[in-house]
Amino acid sequence: MDTITVELELSSEQYGQLSALAQARQRLEKEVATIALAEWLESQARLEQARNLMRELGKGLGKGDGKRRDVARNHDRYLLNPVTEPTPVHGAA
Repeated sequence: MDTITVELELSSEQYGQLSALAQARQRLEKEVATIALAEWLESQARLEQARNLMRELGKGLGKGDGKRRDVARNHDRYLLNPVTEPTPVHGAA
């Protein structure tokens, strides 16, 4: 993997937090900063995927079968919990 060196400007408070965390984890400051950035980038990618999903779900509101309305109504459950079994549609027998 190719790497690129970057320079960060941190406040003294941020640097103190980074340094303390690195010392507590027995890691180099640059390792902790790299891990933190990687986790932030991953969370931003997941957030963007969720936003795209919500936009797609919004296009189907009020149309079609009850399954789409259920997904729209219960989106947090679908986004945060893996689906293991089909969820019954509200109002269906």
